[in-house]
Amino acid sequence: MIRFVFVSLPLIILFLIAVAFGALNKHVIAVDFIVVQQQVSVATLAAIFLALGFIIGLLSMLGAQLMLRRDLRKVKKQLVSSKSAP
Repeated sequence: MIRFVFVSLPLIILFLIAVAFGALNKHVIAVDFIVVQQQVSVATLAAIFLALGFIIGLLSMLGAQLMLRRDLRKVKKQLVSSKSAP
C-alpha cells in the first residue's frame, strides 16, 4: 500500500495533468528544425522536450552510476587485499 502511495499515485496524478495540458493546448505552431519546418502542437512539442530531457538526465546519471560502481569495486578489492595481508 505504501508503495502505491509513493510510486503509483504520483504517476497517475502526473498522467492526468499531462492529459489536461494536452487537451488545453491544441494550438499548432511552426517549428524550424535545421533542415525542415514542421507544424507541431504545443502539447506534442512539450512532450518531446520532456522526454528528451528525461533521456539526457538518465544518461548523465548512468555515467555517474558507472563511475561509482567502479570506485566501489576498487575499494572492495583493497579491503579484501588488506584483510588477507598479515
